[in-house]
Amino acid sequence: MVKLFLTFDCEDFISPSSTNALNHALELLKKYDFRAIFFLTGSVCENLWNFPNIVDLLADHEVGYHSTAHSVHPAICEYTDIADYDEAVRISLNRETERINPLTGEPEGRGGLLLVRDLFPKKKIVAFRAPGFCWSPPHMEALEKLGTKFDFSTDLSTIPIHYREITFYPLAEGGYGLGLLAFSLFRSLLRLRQGFFRLNSQYSVLLFHPESFVHRVFWDTIYYSGNPERLCGVPRKSDREIDRSLRKFELFLSRVRFLKKDGVLEIAPSLQEGIPKNHFTKEEVIRSYRRSIYWAERFFAYKPRFLLKHFFRYFNIESWQTEI
Repeated sequence: MVKLFLTFDCEDFISPSSTNALNHALELLKKYDFRAIFFLTGSVCENLWNFPNIVDLLADHEVGYHSTAHSVHPAICEYTDIADYDEAVRISLNRETERINPLTGEPEGRGGLLLVRDLFPKKKIVAFRAPGFCWSPPHMEALEKLGTKFDFSTDLSTIPIHYREITFYPLAEGGYGLGLLAFSLFRSLLRLRQGFFRLNSQYSVLLFHPESFVHRVFWDTIYYSGNPERLCGVPRKSDREIDRSLRKFELFLSRVRFLKKDGVLEIAPSLQEGIPKNHFTKEEVIRSYRRSIYWAERFFAYKPRFLLKHFFRYFNIESWQTEI
């Protein structure tokens, strides 16, 4: 049986249409009686204080953390890319518990993960996904100190594994297209059918961005060349295109419900500790590092200096001098 995780990254704090899209997604999940994981940024949660109906709908789901300010510079990969690993942990602890000014990138008092927990006082916010899957080991250590127990940022394994107090779930597949998401599910079923794994279950983590239902381009394109001088929304889809996107999403949910009733899969938002793993090869670590910096290199043109060294330290790889 495939354990299917429906996950949503909620990042856009600028456009009201993204908030509406989030509401539509929640209503459809309620209609089909599906539970999901919603990874929220601190910036989005600032807006959600004004939408108690959305907060009530989110209460039926697992709520995770998606960083305090997502694409605002310095991003996670930038402020942890310093020579001193322990200092990078300290900086992460500070920034993930403060509000970050979306124009200057400077801390402005209490916010971040603390704000998410304020908004959902009855929930344990213990899951995290890094923006763009661009995770950093010292940042992960800081989050663990803040109570994080589950991560959805890495491609360390195709099953949940437990390492250094964190359970790392498989990397989400599918990008932004529903067709690719369906293919991801099919591939998981195929692996299970062919016995690629000795376990009784295969895992499929699917990723949605509610704002993609309403925007023509990524909401954070305004941050690709640095912090903008002012906040502005990106081009919006037509009403007809938005309606079509939501209909496709509902069709996808109806197909998932069929597979669930047929016993092929289960919707599994409950998080459990993974299988212990205490050793990683240098090749595995380098592969994880390459995937982690892909977002920053492609969209921010950022070239890390010390992050690979931090990966080697986190995974106990002795040689820090490696050509990749």
